[in-house]
Amino acid sequence: MLKVISGISIIFIVIGSLSIFPKEYNVNSNKQKKSNKLSLKDCIGIALENNNKIKAAKEDINIASARKKQAESGYWPRLSLKSAYTIMDQDPVFVLPASKMDIPLNIPGLNVNLNGVVVPEQDVKLLDRHNLHGELDLEYPLYTGGKVQSLNKQAELGYNIAKLETKKTSLEVKYNVICYYYAVVLTQKLYSIGKDAVARLEATLSLTESLYKNGSGKVTKIDYLRNKVMVDQANNLLTEIKGKMKAAREALRFVLGYQIPADFKITETEIPFADKVINIDSIVSSTYQYNPDWSKINSAEKVYKLKIDEARSEYLPTIALFGSLNENVNSYNYGMVNKANKTLWTAGIGMELPIFSGFRTAGKVDEREAQLNKIQDQKQLLHDAIALQIKNACNDVKITGEQVEKILEAKKSAEENCSLNERAFQEDMVEAKDLIEAQIMESLVEAQYQNALYKHFTAQAKLNMLIGK
Repeated sequence: MLKVISGISIIFIVIGSLSIFPKEYNVNSNKQKKSNKLSLKDCIGIALENNNKIKAAKEDINIASARKKQAESGYWPRLSLKSAYTIMDQDPVFVLPASKMDIPLNIPGLNVNLNGVVVPEQDVKLLDRHNLHGELDLEYPLYTGGKVQSLNKQAELGYNIAKLETKKTSLEVKYNVICYYYAVVLTQKLYSIGKDAVARLEATLSLTESLYKNGSGKVTKIDYLRNKVMVDQANNLLTEIKGKMKAAREALRFVLGYQIPADFKITETEIPFADKVINIDSIVSSTYQYNPDWSKINSAEKVYKLKIDEARSEYLPTIALFGSLNENVNSYNYGMVNKANKTLWTAGIGMELPIFSGFRTAGKVDEREAQLNKIQDQKQLLHDAIALQIKNACNDVKITGEQVEKILEAKKSAEENCSLNERAFQEDMVEAKDLIEAQIMESLVEAQYQNALYKHFTAQAKLNMLIGK
């Protein structure tokens, strides 16, 4: 009897291990479309198109692309137009102070010289108080000390990092789809096993009840009640499995962005098993080639090297071509807005060389160098962490594969044992409790086998996700 109760407890543990589904779902989403049976490939395609995490990651690519365009603008000339219409309280004037001056008069036959002629103060109008001014400015950088080149390379690397982040998100979503898809397969299998177990226990209960009521000495009331308790427990367990199955289905809909109907069906009915020979060193080596996190940190290291170049560019001069075109629309045609001055243009080449900034540039360089050292330390940490993750994942694949093979042998033995006990019970060669125990053990081992298949398959999926392929 203790063995029977232990078997029931283990089944509960097996079912409890399926609590891998999200607890919250957007059940009010109306983004659904009609679909027939769905294969794993179908589900992955729907998830990659509709999963909100992937959509958000793709927007990061768009953001990085926009930043890349901003950085590339440094190679182009900058052209700006300014315009202003102004009204002053009065016409601006230039005041000439009073002065004395000598005026020689050269008249033939007469030599006259007017000395000390007083010229009174004069107000010279410069322009009309209503004025429309327009200015067109052009600036084209010739040399920036490498700053523009550094910013462009940083933006390019930022774009690559965004693409790698999207790749990582896609791998995670694919892994989740695989887990949830085969969780549906697993719970359906467990529900089927549970139904078969209940049916057999009920058949045994019916037979036990008949033998007990007919007065067979082989079956007592204790046997009958024990069998009835097992049937009730199995029915309760079946209800729990049904709840897990619904949770698995809802989890799959969640990761697919609720783009499939609630009554969807899947094409797979079995969890595949493919035991592969694993070369850990080879897998670790290939991981550094494909893993998006490793590629991202390599790009980040290059970014911080470029940031050092950007900071050092402030030690160097900036040289640029410049030009401007000025136009004044004014009703006055003299003073500052005479016909010659209404339209003016200038062109030239300029240089700006920082002399002293209070060690601000030196501080920037020190900061960027410290950031580079930090990212290099993180890179070494990630290098070791990836190797550890891969080794653990490979170990999980190997162990779960061995578990599948061992449980398969136990499954065959349990099936044979149950078959023998059923025939023996009909011949009154074994007691009812022995038959019940055999039936429960067969269902238990079958459930463990399916659970082991699921763990092995998802372990392989996790390994592929970590590798990045």
